[in-house]
Amino acid sequence: MQDDEGHMRTLKPAVVRAVTVVAFATLAACDTPGVTLVDPDVANPDDKGTTIHVTLEDSALAEALGWSQGVPNALVQLHRHIDPFRPDTLYTDSTGHVSVTDLLPGFYRVAAYRILAGEQSDTSTRAFGGGFKTNLPTTIEIGMAADRAGSLVISELFSTGTGPDGVYYSWGGFFELSTNSETTVYLDGLVLGWAHGRSGSALHTCDELRPFREDPLGLWSLEFHQFPGSGTDFPVSPGQAITVALDAVDHSVVHPVFPDLSQADFELEGTADPDNPDVPNLPTVGLGHNLLGHGMIISSSKVYFLAQPVDPTSLETAIILDGNRKARIPADRVIDVVHGAGVNLYAGSTLTPNQECRWVNRSFDRLGHAFYRPGTDFRDPVFATWSLQRRVLRLTEAGRPILQDVNTSFLDFSVARRSPGWIDFSVTAEIPSGLRSSNPSS
Repeated sequence: MQDDEGHMRTLKPAVVRAVTVVAFATLAACDTPGVTLVDPDVANPDDKGTTIHVTLEDSALAEALGWSQGVPNALVQLHRHIDPFRPDTLYTDSTGHVSVTDLLPGFYRVAAYRILAGEQSDTSTRAFGGGFKTNLPTTIEIGMAADRAGSLVISELFSTGTGPDGVYYSWGGFFELSTNSETTVYLDGLVLGWAHGRSGSALHTCDELRPFREDPLGLWSLEFHQFPGSGTDFPVSPGQAITVALDAVDHSVVHPVFPDLSQADFELEGTADPDNPDVPNLPTVGLGHNLLGHGMIISSSKVYFLAQPVDPTSLETAIILDGNRKARIPADRVIDVVHGAGVNLYAGSTLTPNQECRWVNRSFDRLGHAFYRPGTDFRDPVFATWSLQRRVLRLTEAGRPILQDVNTSFLDFSVARRSPGWIDFSVTAEIPSGLRSSNPSS
């Protein structure tokens, strides 16, 4: 089927399922008094549809690109929260508009994405993205941000869980950091932690949590670690990737599917974990620490951040509704934020009170949930090797990767085989994984 601009649209499996249910119900109710049979092929006259307008937040850049009326040919993705099927995808017209009239009403994740491609090593290659969560159908406008050259970014996130043998094992996770800078940067004193977001707050409403989750002044955190060094002890060269392991040991001895992190560049310090004497520790400096003694547990469901050096003792603190006292990392110290919670496309889900919340202020991340995944878990040896990896936007003339950063986790990251310590050049800036294009030209 086609939208108003002639682009092909994929008929949502959820709609097919709904039609099937209606057809069955009509057969069962044909003799029921007071029941009016409705032809499922007849459009609902009350369906006013959804109109989406995609723009750039930077009006000067929009004018320079000729996009003052809106962003043309932007990919728009709609995923109904409780729908277990793949998202619907649309493309905007020449004025940045697209309309759809066959959406089931409900709570949706909405994202917009556009790549402006130049030569592979040409700085004119740009990415634009944005998104939010909202109830549809309605008329909405999505303001997209342009990519940031940036400096240090979280380039990969890997977490372990229930292993292929059914044994719970969380110690094989790691972070990877990389730099988009053309000059050397230093890790000394930087802070790596997780922010108050989705985790630990399922029983509270969005309004109750909004002062902390959507605080524009910073990120509230219980656990965070700090890099050692006095200023220039730990340099990172342009394009270099640094691995920070939860435990810098060979985890493949537990099961071959887990990574060997014995050569990691750093490890998180805990009170009862194995210490690799050849790998520098990141001591915990937050107001709390993991009770299992391995340092901050790495989980794709949390909101992680990287921040410039701070004095932990000088941070403002407050008791959050989950009962923990947390410290606020000031907004002007935050370097990067990533939220990687997976959405199971095939199992469906229920809408808990906090699912509708924004996990952090829009200035830190426009839309979390960085990937869609099949209905499986770490007991599947293939799934157990997947990690979240930041997309490669382009390569410099010297072949160095520049990673995408449009401040939208869902668009900036993709799922790929883990690669601690090196950038996977195959994870390129393109249509996000899990999306099925409906544009016949793509």
